Amino acid sequence: MAELSKSNSKSKEINFINTVLKILSTQLRENIVLVLTIFGVITGLVLGFILRSQTNFKPPTKKYFGVPGDLFLRALKFLILPLISTSLITGIGGIGLEKTGKVAVRTFVFYTFSTFSAVVMGLILVTTIKPGIQGKGALRTITPNPYENRKVSPLDNFIYILKNLIPENMIEMGFEVLETKIIPRYKSVYNQSNSNISNQTKTIKVIDYYEPVDSRRRGINVLGLVIFSATFGAMLTRVGPKGHIVLEFFDGLNAIFGKVFQLVMIFSPIGICSLICQVILEMEDPELVFKKMEDPELVFKSISFFIMTVLIGFFLHGTIILPAAYVIMTRKNVLRFAKNMSEALVVAFATASSAATIPITFKCIEEKNKISKIISRFVLPIGATANIDGTALYEAVASIFIAQLYGMNLTFIDMLVTSFTATIATMGAAGMPSAGLVALITVLSNLSIPASQVTLIYAVDWFLDRFRTMINVWGDSIATGVVAHLSKKEIEDFEERKKKISESDSQAPPLVKFDLDADKLYYF
Repeated sequence: MAELSKSNSKSKEINFINTVLKILSTQLRENIVLVLTIFGVITGLVLGFILRSQTNFKPPTKKYFGVPGDLFLRALKFLILPLISTSLITGIGGIGLEKTGKVAVRTFVFYTFSTFSAVVMGLILVTTIKPGIQGKGALRTITPNPYENRKVSPLDNFIYILKNLIPENMIEMGFEVLETKIIPRYKSVYNQSNSNISNQTKTIKVIDYYEPVDSRRRGINVLGLVIFSATFGAMLTRVGPKGHIVLEFFDGLNAIFGKVFQLVMIFSPIGICSLICQVILEMEDPELVFKKMEDPELVFKSISFFIMTVLIGFFLHGTIILPAAYVIMTRKNVLRFAKNMSEALVVAFATASSAATIPITFKCIEEKNKISKIISRFVLPIGATANIDGTALYEAVASIFIAQLYGMNLTFIDMLVTSFTATIATMGAAGMPSAGLVALITVLSNLSIPASQVTLIYAVDWFLDRFRTMINVWGDSIATGVVAHLSKKEIEDFEERKKKISESDSQAPPLVKFDLDADKLYYF
């Protein structure tokens, strides 16, 4: 009996071990890309710090380490235009124009809520912790001068966003973005100087006014692409059966580019490792940056508090505000939802670009979280452009932090206007790495703080940029889940209509017949 019991216990142990190994093997197979991506991030960090400490590469040499990562990022960006356009066209064309309006309202309301809550969270934290006060006196106090070095105003930013919404050329939309630059206009002033020898008249040029002018930079006009694709998809529902044929064509294109994306993702571990390694090698030594300040110790202390403030804001917004909204609106398990989005969040951290992460976000939303494509294809592209929770929170904290560091007294209204300005400025460059830093320069200029002072946080921005990109992608994903739950009726109507169309197509005679002998097309 004793031997029999021992045999049974051993068999149970073996069965238990086999079960555990089977579960681990299954989980590993299902999440192999995620595991390799995380491995790429860790390897890039370790390799970067080892090379940085053991060698002294010159700047050109450092760039060689980033070549694989640059190729990987270029491939992801290459897929942005076809994926966004085909996704929006098929998404809106599938829902229908009338039902698209309802989905759009839900999307707009949730995105407004999430961005507004992020800004408020940032303002509460920066006024409570007061990171800039920790280093007050380290920089000279300045008196704002609205006429000195005028930069792009909030109105100028808003106008150029409107212009990007309606591109004048469909081809240029794919590789050029319109932006506003401020050009000083001069006038001649005659200055007469009296001397004992003779009267001399000199012509001096002084600035008369600043004029905003249009300029172009390389990049995809995501705003214009979204509007064009949405309009095109909506009009497909107005042209009858012909629209259905075009819709099927774009749906096929979307599937093809999805396969291309799968091919690109094979190289993601190598690309991500290369990107992280290059960033570590090229980042400026914070100690050297702080030594340039009048009081390095005070500035370092305030920067430490600034990082802490931003990370606390990201943590609270990403783990409390957004998950709470998801649970309240959907009554679903947010932990399972987050687990299924982990691959997209890791890639967002590695690339620091929510636009480049769009293909991975589509995959996680549609394949793992089983959200209907007609919702994800509408909500996600808009979110990558307009929903910038992490950036909005970061801008609110960063702009007020530098103002505190300079000893400027800002009212609560000033803080709200500053945060709103930063949010609007960021929308034009949303999805690209360090878009928040570019917007911050605009905000500092409007506060009459020298744009050069952005170097205060430049040394740590590369690090915070990755976390705010994760929050941006996480916010887009939560919004997609909420809108999909609220749009069940629209999804059911779409599936029913798709089924009817499929049945009618299978029963209908062919629309086109090709006569090989006559070499002609006959339409029925």
